[in-house]
Amino acid sequence: LIHAHLVTAQAVRPQLRGPAADHLLAAITQAVDAFAEGYERAQRLAVRQQEAARREFIDDLLYGRSDLGRLAERAERFGLILAHAHAVAVAQGAEPYDDGYPVTRRVETSLLTRFGDRRILLTTKDGRLICIAPGDESDVLRYFAKQAYAATDGGQVAIGRAHPGVGGVVHSYEEALNTLDLAARMHLDDPVLHAADLLVYPVLTRDRQAMADLVRT
Repeated sequence: LIHAHLVTAQAVRPQLRGPAADHLLAAITQAVDAFAEGYERAQRLAVRQQEAARREFIDDLLYGRSDLGRLAERAERFGLILAHAHAVAVAQGAEPYDDGYPVTRRVETSLLTRFGDRRILLTTKDGRLICIAPGDESDVLRYFAKQAYAATDGGQVAIGRAHPGVGGVVHSYEEALNTLDLAARMHLDDPVLHAADLLVYPVLTRDRQAMADLVRT
């Protein structure tokens, strides 16, 4: 639009004399200002809409809400193929973290620099850092744990087991959360905890489902 107006103004300018030429320049200036302001407003609106859509997707994914087929379609926009197995790592520190926080950006930058496009999703939920990665990319979650531990000044990271399907992310996420809760109750101060290594403890508290998982594992 700006280019079209400038081209037209150049064509009209030789035909104008006196104040009319100055008025042309003023009109072009106002038009360019209006275009720039509108563009910036549209960009901010688009960013807010994208952030809202991403947050809604994260909430639906981690809580297992929404139609599963629709959820799988939406996941592809964010680099996840839910038909595959996924594992989730959850990091918590001394303070809550959100998507725009420096700690979150630092960890995200480290992951992108190291692994590039490996269908990794980094987000936050309830003040914790969350990394979702393909089930066969255990090196991604190990690296996330290392970076998150350093960025949170000695926080704690729990890694859930890999599970297949749309519900696999929810299952792995809940395992990671339960592992953090178990670590708090048992005063386990290991920087990185794997849900698979702690299956025996829920069994000892007479959790039938955990016992079945332990036997199968």
